[in-house]
Amino acid sequence: MTRQAPTPPLPVGAALLHGAVARPPQIDWNTSPPQSARLLHVDADAARALPGVVDVVVRGDFVGVVATTAEAAAQAVERLRLRWRAPTPGPAAGSPLPVAVLAERGDADRVGAVEVEAEYRWPLAASPGSTWATARFDGDGLMVWAPVDPAAGLRAELAALAGLPVDRVRVACIEGDASCAEARHAAADAVLLAQAAGHPVQVRLTPAQVQVGDGYLFASRVRAALGAGHRLLAYEMTTGAPPPSAPPLALLLAGIASPASQIAAASRFAAPPYAYPGMRISAVATPGAAPLADPAPGIAAAQVFAHESQMDALSLAAGVDPVAMRLDAIADDRGRALVRDVAARAGWTGRSGQRPQAGVASGRGFAYAGVLEADAGIDAGHAAWVVDVSVDLSTGEIGIARVVVGHEAAAPDTALPASASLLEGAARAEAGRLTADAPAFDAWGLATRAPDDAGRTVAMPGPPQNPTVLRGAGIAMLPAAAAVANAIFDATGVRMREPPFSAARLRAALSAPAKKPFRGARLLAGAGAGIAAAAALLAAVSPWPAPIAPVAPPPPGFYSAQTIERGRLVAAAGDCVVCHTAPDGRPNAGGLALDTPFGTIYSTNITPDLQSGIGAWSYAAFERAMRDGVHRDGRRLYPAFPYTAFARVTDADMQSLYAYLMAQPPVPATPPETRLAFPFSARPLMAGWNLLFHRNAPFAPDPAKSVEWNRGAYLAEGLGHCSACHSPRNALGAERGGKAYLGGGHAEGWDAPALNALSAAPIPWTRDALYRYLRDGYAPLHGPAAGPMAPVVEGLSALPDSDVMAIATYIASFTSSGSTDTPAAQAAAIRQRSQSAAATLTGAGANLFAGACAVCHQAGQGAPVFGEKVPLALNTNLHGARADNLVQVLMHGVSTTASSQVGAMPGFADSLSDRQMVTLVEYLRGLYAPDKPAWGDVAATVARVRAGGK
Repeated sequence: MTRQAPTPPLPVGAALLHGAVARPPQIDWNTSPPQSARLLHVDADAARALPGVVDVVVRGDFVGVVATTAEAAAQAVERLRLRWRAPTPGPAAGSPLPVAVLAERGDADRVGAVEVEAEYRWPLAASPGSTWATARFDGDGLMVWAPVDPAAGLRAELAALAGLPVDRVRVACIEGDASCAEARHAAADAVLLAQAAGHPVQVRLTPAQVQVGDGYLFASRVRAALGAGHRLLAYEMTTGAPPPSAPPLALLLAGIASPASQIAAASRFAAPPYAYPGMRISAVATPGAAPLADPAPGIAAAQVFAHESQMDALSLAAGVDPVAMRLDAIADDRGRALVRDVAARAGWTGRSGQRPQAGVASGRGFAYAGVLEADAGIDAGHAAWVVDVSVDLSTGEIGIARVVVGHEAAAPDTALPASASLLEGAARAEAGRLTADAPAFDAWGLATRAPDDAGRTVAMPGPPQNPTVLRGAGIAMLPAAAAVANAIFDATGVRMREPPFSAARLRAALSAPAKKPFRGARLLAGAGAGIAAAAALLAAVSPWPAPIAPVAPPPPGFYSAQTIERGRLVAAAGDCVVCHTAPDGRPNAGGLALDTPFGTIYSTNITPDLQSGIGAWSYAAFERAMRDGVHRDGRRLYPAFPYTAFARVTDADMQSLYAYLMAQPPVPATPPETRLAFPFSARPLMAGWNLLFHRNAPFAPDPAKSVEWNRGAYLAEGLGHCSACHSPRNALGAERGGKAYLGGGHAEGWDAPALNALSAAPIPWTRDALYRYLRDGYAPLHGPAAGPMAPVVEGLSALPDSDVMAIATYIASFTSSGSTDTPAAQAAAIRQRSQSAAATLTGAGANLFAGACAVCHQAGQGAPVFGEKVPLALNTNLHGARADNLVQVLMHGVSTTASSQVGAMPGFADSLSDRQMVTLVEYLRGLYAPDKPAWGDVAATVARVRAGGK
């Protein structure tokens, strides 16, 4: 395999085509090999009729389209009218599971005077990202360009797919941000399409099209035995073998067996670096585990965590110092020297075990890793850690007081950090990640940076790019988890057997009483108007918040480029520019009119202009506005500015957002003044409103949920403030919670549909459909993002796929489906119902539809004129309880959409009278939602929308 720079992946003049693929709705990973839904029908002619389509490729259950543009290929896939049969059930439970003995010597079953047995767990996460690949066949065979890793065994898989010898398959690794593991799927798709088309083809995949497992908990059952005199006797580890790296889906769908082994990582293990006379390490395949994108990165770390946690427990049971225990057991001279050196530098004198003071306990932990590459028999290096922690026994919060790291590489060409300070900085960052309360729920995937010995800013080392070769900085980080866990045990007596070692998990283990959530808002809201009046009285006598003095803006270069970039992503997630930009105005200069039931509120200028913007605001003033809803001058803000959601934002994100806004060009612009009628103009009354309905509290992740779910919840509940539009509000303008959360609201003259089980969508939203809607602005079984959602989707385009998928995961957890049919089957039934209704609906409404709508929205009316033919039978607006959204679209059209697949739609306000508009609306409701009752007061809705504009 060759590795090259990101140059154009084709010779000049080569005709590059674009491919898009269709995935089956179900894949059963419980069978061996996995079984997918079987393809029953494909309408290839309908796809070929579209402009730009070159070919439709069907091979087994693999279906793809080749076209001159990526957009044309994606549109053609939606025209294929695919029908699938569910996969056959997997084998009955209880069949014997395959076992692989990874390493064995002596008698591992010996019984000792001291024995310790425990299970340790390690999460192996799979987060597929969007990716791409390009394939070309020529006289020399097959050439593939993709961001792939040579350890993935891709050449053999592609050779089997193309029917070529392996030596005629070449793969060039293009550096980039795409995931190496997921690119294998895109590469296989590109090979099949390029082979059929006879031209080079490039394929780009979304995370939803990869369809690998959501993650896997790697469990290790360990038993260690000591003889007389604390002599090592036996060590036995049995793990659930991690699922195999997911074979390229094109192989599975085309019916070709993958040449890769189905028991993953047989050679990717880290044996305990101690002289156990008897040792056995086994892996047992786990049924029902979907293949991960690439399970390799965490395997060695998981096994070192189990080895070193067990050694710490063994030394405690034997009453021996853990460092002394290791020195007696390590066979390698260099390993013993490293352990002595690190212990000396850390001032190791044994376990700390200090008596807690003021409810805080301290502890110290040690861990060591000496790794031998099993497949090559090469000494890969050694690392040792000493970690000091402090633990708040009431909250479970863990603080990293000190990290001392020693690392010795086996070869001089290994990729080590530039200096010892960087190594220990990286180690401290790793220890912090292990104790994060919700790992990465507010992380943005930015590279950590730190000064080197010369004062320059350099990138910190991340995980090894090729985790199957355990060398360099990868070895240095392996003891991290065990060292931290051993320190926590020293402080608390609690053995943490699964990372992350979050405060919530430790608090539960300590059995500390959890603080009851704040219930004041719910109790006060339920008490009715009397308590509301009391709150208003309290607000009237409450002191006006003090102004915060203006400050000089930070000088250029005050904030790092990384902080500003993080702030840019925070601003994109919060859609700041959408509300703070007037039509045809400068970004963030304010002036947008926000219509509320209490009057019109104008957004403010948030550029760093000293007079009209926030240039003279200190960070303290900015944070108070974001969390408490108080202006720098002490005025209380109206909750049209969603500080009730922004209060959940973490300090790091809040500071980054401030840095980003202060780094933007100042725009002198004074928005119109907000003037509401009394009593809403009395801003001090907002103190009572806040008492009733606002809680300034940071986002609290749910430890029972996945990291992805918590990330999505953080983005949706806080920065994204989804509920501000999609939840109903009470008489005082506060969002309703509980079962009403995400139950539908009203914004800017549009209905914001329910996102929970109350959704009127004829086909329930799924995680993948939500992802596509938020990422591309169009979901084929639901429709396009238009109206106020179009700029929201446009703002989300700045976020990575993983964040958009996290939001989709969170929102999808509130939806439900009572149907056992596949979405495709439900869609077919709904379309058929509308076709049947069309035969009975005639007259003026049918004539209006034929003249104004059919060319773009009715199947069988020729090629799309402005873009994708949006299936109105599946559109939520036609099935909702109110006609507002449909009238808005018909009256004003859709001038911009978030998707390139959907063209703009003209408005009919000038060509249709109110009576014609009512007739068309009622016809569309009866045609596309015949199972729903007719809308009432359509005439009033039409008159209101026409009078109120957009």
